[in-house]
Amino acid sequence: MNTFTLEERSRFISFWIDSDFLFLKLPSGKVFKRHKSVSKRLKNASKSKLAKFEILGDGEGVYWPLLDEDLSAAFLIYPEKFTASIKKSG
Repeated sequence: MNTFTLEERSRFISFWIDSDFLFLKLPSGKVFKRHKSVSKRLKNASKSKLAKFEILGDGEGVYWPLLDEDLSAAFLIYPEKFTASIKKSG
């Protein structure tokens, strides 16, 4: 039985930003593309602030120190799972 949570299973091997899009590549080779509007703080960020990020752990997430924002790999890979729970509780 697999008891790992979604967050524990979600990792990327590379992350980059091109224009207004965030890209992450999984160990399987699959690439995900998300618009920066996935986060209110990223949506309004300048390109220079957006370009200054740190990878968390072993590809567990991304942190933007100048924006005080971090996003988990799980959220970037499966945003619909997180959006659904926010809508239900809000």
